[in-house]
Amino acid sequence: MATAPRYVPDYRITINGQDLPRSLRSSITSVRYQDGHQAADRVEVGIANTDLRWLQSHIRGLGFAPFPTGIKVGPSSIVSGGATPEGLFDIDNQLTLDMGYADGGLVEMFKGEVTGVQCAFPTEGMPTMTLVAHDYLHRMTEGKYARGFGPLPDFLVATILGVENMLFPSIDPFVTTTSTVLAAVNIIFKGTGIKQQGESHLELLTRIAAKYDADFWVEGDVLYVSRFLKEYTPRLTLTWGKDLVEFSPKMTSVGQVFGVAMKFTLREIPLNFLVTVAWDFDRECLTMMVVPGEAAPAAKGVVGPVYTIVNRPIASPADIANSALVIIHELRTKLNARLTGTGTAVGDPRIRAGAVVRLDGLGPDFSGDYRVKSATHSIGGSGYVTNFEVYKEIIP
Repeated sequence: MATAPRYVPDYRITINGQDLPRSLRSSITSVRYQDGHQAADRVEVGIANTDLRWLQSHIRGLGFAPFPTGIKVGPSSIVSGGATPEGLFDIDNQLTLDMGYADGGLVEMFKGEVTGVQCAFPTEGMPTMTLVAHDYLHRMTEGKYARGFGPLPDFLVATILGVENMLFPSIDPFVTTTSTVLAAVNIIFKGTGIKQQGESHLELLTRIAAKYDADFWVEGDVLYVSRFLKEYTPRLTLTWGKDLVEFSPKMTSVGQVFGVAMKFTLREIPLNFLVTVAWDFDRECLTMMVVPGEAAPAAKGVVGPVYTIVNRPIASPADIANSALVIIHELRTKLNARLTGTGTAVGDPRIRAGAVVRLDGLGPDFSGDYRVKSATHSIGGSGYVTNFEVYKEIIP
């Protein structure tokens, strides 16, 4: 992708497929896009509401072209032959956002729907409005449910959750195959599968993803559940003093662990043992140790600080397989939190949650490749800037 000229920030917002009217665009004071990890992305559009002109009842007649017939704008706005501009800020209107620089091409950043409108009427100063939108992952946060799915494998449960929220599921082969095998073992030994226990669809999906050490995200109308992130090589380099404005790294040993352990107990006989998976920093590889439960305190002396998960009874091979994935997930999460940082860069649409970026000019300790945890892109009075959180990935 060609590098955009970094002089004139630009953006494009559409609602239900149409560009904003010029009169509204000229009243926009800021555009903010928050891109998170395993959470709904959020857009905030700040609007100067001079003379309260942008309240719903004042929008009619400002030159906004009618929406095409059949496009949903809002219950009160659908009329014969199209929709009136009156429904511009209606909840559930589709909203898209592209960001970048003039003459450099805009990058599609967001597709979602309007979820709220906030107004401020100060004692002094201009009244303002903020248009808020979230991507389609937010649909999975609505409501809490309790139900079972019988012997269905977890990948089909995730598929059901996506379809129920009007998302097309895309689940990678590892999760699909592994969840099918575990479901077959569950049928033999238990006869039941995962249950939704008074939780939202998003909470259940989070449990399923953690069970397989997978991530999930939404792009447009597609729900992805994958054990493999989209990239492992840096998509761009940010250099301190150039396009990296500032960076604050944090390295900590507080609460650090070198290994994660799980204590197992066989129900049929009084036998328990401890399985420990650890990271060998010298050889940069995973190691595993199995010892009797009584020898658990010795694990720290061998591998260093260990995080021990609660005692887990074993009734079937599925319990062992599930537990192995849980151990790896916990170890990866904790080790990858040793070196983190926050930074600010000249606005760049390529800085996205899940991306790998290379930070340069920070000395041997802090230069290198980082995984972006979250990013916030803002266009306003200060131009276009990107604030981000990153972590040093020890175990991908």
